[in-house]
Amino acid sequence: MSGRLGVLAAVAIGFLTGLCAAGIAGAAEPVAVLTEIRAGQGEIRVKLAGEADWKAPQPLLSLRPGDQVRASADARAVILFTGGRNPQAVSAASSPFTVAAPSGAASGERVQALVNSVTQFLVGKQDKPAYVSLYVPLSTRSIRLPPPTLLAPRETRLQPGPVTFEWSGADSLRYMIRVFEPDGLLWEQGGLPRQPVPYPAAAPALRPGQRYAWELHTERQPVQRAEFEILQSPDAQRVQQALGLLVPSALPGQPGSTLALLRAGFLVQEGLYQDARKELLAAIATDATEPSLHQLLGHVYDRMGMKDLATDSFDEARFLSTPRP
Repeated sequence: MSGRLGVLAAVAIGFLTGLCAAGIAGAAEPVAVLTEIRAGQGEIRVKLAGEADWKAPQPLLSLRPGDQVRASADARAVILFTGGRNPQAVSAASSPFTVAAPSGAASGERVQALVNSVTQFLVGKQDKPAYVSLYVPLSTRSIRLPPPTLLAPRETRLQPGPVTFEWSGADSLRYMIRVFEPDGLLWEQGGLPRQPVPYPAAAPALRPGQRYAWELHTERQPVQRAEFEILQSPDAQRVQQALGLLVPSALPGQPGSTLALLRAGFLVQEGLYQDARKELLAAIATDATEPSLHQLLGHVYDRMGMKDLATDSFDEARFLSTPRP
């Protein structure tokens, strides 16, 4: 009897293993990312391969071959492909659009290789960290002022140039900044109002390749501390050359918000989180209703350790991408 059960167990395990292997083999890798969702007076819907229902997409949704995207009325979506292919705008006239597998190897041109690298980085950014709470409507969020928080520079690499310290907090308080190098205190200044403070030219120079820390002190509040590093010259030149390729003249026809996502995504890859934050905030100032910008900003805040701001950005992205009744 025990032998018979053993045979049956082996058959069952083999059957399940085969199913898992088939599932893994059948699950195609993502080949595109949905970078813009503009509902207008219509709606954007996606139908994933193998599913029967159309549903509202998540910001920065990864797309696989066979997935479909459709738009109605004046709605428009933008799909960014891996492999250096040109982006695809989806409108009512071109709906439904079916995502196809790449037809060949990616172009060797530098700009296309760069776009391909950043697009692959954006794949999977529809997901958010596990700590992010369930969505709460903006109207019900607490308006209680948070304690002072370091904003910049914070857990980031910086391009060479002036360094400015920024933080949030009450205007009624006075603050002290202390900057440390590995050997100890480098510079400090107290009695500061809550406003950006440039690192003074008269202070000891900040050296490329060196890791620094800065602290924010204020009355009856815990000390805040963050680290930053200045890029060395070869890395800084490489970054500037790459950013020079992610511009409208080098990528004609690339939608503005998608271009901002590419630039910010590249900066995140390089650990330049402060510059990525600035890039996304500037794009949001121009296009505040694009959920993908807020989604990537949430990932930037997460990497900088600002979990409250990350949660707010993810919530905003979800709010903007939720269909209205």
